[in-house]
Amino acid sequence: MRHLTTTFLRGLGVVLPVALTVWILVWLAQAAEAMLQPVFMLMLPEQYYLPGLGVALGVLIIYAAGVLVQLFVINKIWEALQGLFERIPLVKTVYSAISDFFDFFSRPRSDDGSTVVSIDIGGDALLIGFITGDAPSTINVPGEAGERVAVYLPLSYQIGGYTLLVARDRVTPLQIGVEEAMRMVLTAGIARD
Repeated sequence: MRHLTTTFLRGLGVVLPVALTVWILVWLAQAAEAMLQPVFMLMLPEQYYLPGLGVALGVLIIYAAGVLVQLFVINKIWEALQGLFERIPLVKTVYSAISDFFDFFSRPRSDDGSTVVSIDIGGDALLIGFITGDAPSTINVPGEAGERVAVYLPLSYQIGGYTLLVARDRVTPLQIGVEEAMRMVLTAGIARD
């Protein structure tokens, strides 16, 4: 019976990650297709439409947006639109959080892995985190002179985490890439290479 259970769990460990990954990708493709199919139909007659062209149009639109935003005039228009989003109360909160998240993972980094750090929490224990920036200047800690940095600590197997303002001398840069560190933290250290 133990062999049967072990073999079943091993098979589940093989099939479930693949199935969930494929399911999420199919779901995203179907959502993009449903959203962009009507746009495609406006440009070409219905007889020229093939399934998947909505996804291709989505990829093309995203790439074109990346190219266009590099142009001075389009960049200024985009900055004005962002300014508008950041002035509307509820939209500001949602937009800023999503924008900051994608900016953190898409900005260029040096190869030294300096954004991945360990934090000494005492008792010979360390936490792995990610420096997201200097502590905001609007936060003043009474009676403290040292510089602090904002460090994001994701929770294992969850979406979420904590942002700590930590004294810079308690933070040690690690020589590990962001993706590898994030995988290790999110899987509670059981990720395989």
